[in-house]
Amino acid sequence: MTHLDPAYERALAAFPDHPEWHELGVERARELEAELFSRSTDGDVVTTERTVDRPGGEGAVPVRVYRPPGLDEPAPALVFAHGGGFVLGTLDSADDLARRLAANTGSVVVSVDYRLAPEHPCPAGMDDVTAVIEWTVESADALGVDAAQVGVAGSSAGANLATMAARRVDVPLSVAVLFYPMLDPTLGTPSHEEHADAPLLTRADLDWFWRLYRDDGAIPVDDPLLSPLPDVGGEPSSLADSPSTVVVTAGCDPLRDDGARYADALAAARVAVDHRHYPGAPHGFLSLADAVPAAADAWDDLAAAVLARR
Repeated sequence: MTHLDPAYERALAAFPDHPEWHELGVERARELEAELFSRSTDGDVVTTERTVDRPGGEGAVPVRVYRPPGLDEPAPALVFAHGGGFVLGTLDSADDLARRLAANTGSVVVSVDYRLAPEHPCPAGMDDVTAVIEWTVESADALGVDAAQVGVAGSSAGANLATMAARRVDVPLSVAVLFYPMLDPTLGTPSHEEHADAPLLTRADLDWFWRLYRDDGAIPVDDPLLSPLPDVGGEPSSLADSPSTVVVTAGCDPLRDDGARYADALAAARVAVDHRHYPGAPHGFLSLADAVPAAADAWDDLAAAVLARR
């Protein structure tokens, strides 16, 4: 088993003690997530709040658009879906990740406040991310972005939504950037067992998140809307149409094998893929860049990988 880097241990020790997510219940877990990952206002990235209409008159999706200063127009863009197990997360709690993603990759980032389970199980969140991808392409001129360089990005469960939404749009996407993606509802890989009690995210948390996203278990684990993994429910033939992809995985993360298997599947389908693995890092480690130099270095690696894939 890979052991946690001491630098990450020290950073995580600064977090207040709290029960695991699944022990809190939905309401308290959302409150705690907001407390732990409050919005950052650091940096020069300019933000604007927008809304995107859902098809069929089903209301609007709030989005926050991030633009680094001095970015030439038209600029590359990334539609970003936050993490939180499909159950937690807001634009504010994902603000730091979205800002860093914009600044480090020289992109306009469109962060999506998609609908959450259990109130809105699969495929509601995926539908929202799909609508925002299409809106970003259609609104490219107004946003100052290049419609031919619109990609997707996501963290954890958001990486799942970004990946699945990318398969549903009719426009070609330039790149997919996936941070420690949450892709396997069966929880059947070695990393789910090896790191069942990992910091920030446990196997029991994942079981709870997936059950809520699956409409309290009513949606079977092999439903093709849940995962792109060919051996879970995804269609292998559809992988060949995936955009060039960057996958980030952490060694001390129950989701380690989710991302590794997806990277391998993409490579087998002859999709350009760059798998960046960080052995001593925990789930969510990119959010610790202010405290851990290795996480800041990983952002530099990530930026280089994204630029190379465009």
